[in-house]
Amino acid sequence: MGEVNVELRRSGFADWQLEYAFDHWIGVVVVLPLALLSNLLTHLLVFRCGWTLHVSAGDYYYKKVRYRSKAAAKADIERQRELAAAIAPPAPVEPTRLPTRGGSLRRPW
Repeated sequence: MGEVNVELRRSGFADWQLEYAFDHWIGVVVVLPLALLSNLLTHLLVFRCGWTLHVSAGDYYYKKVRYRSKAAAKADIERQRELAAAIAPPAPVEPTRLPTRGGSLRRPW
């Protein structure tokens, strides 16, 4: 079994790459307030102040589960962790050999 990661976030909040905004003052003046306002409006209007659990297990399983309250999300963390740990990783796929037409690839048409 792989490691199971569970992260609790506000629904609708994006992970912004703010290094560019702080390197250029126009980003701080224009982009940063717009980004914060869009995050807040998305959180309030679209997701209605909800919370999201991001559950991942290795490279083979990822799931987002949304909750109406932070308390409900915190209460369900352990159950989601157990569900993700119970999923077995997929079996490795052995590559198949495709039939070739034989000969060189440099053959003229």
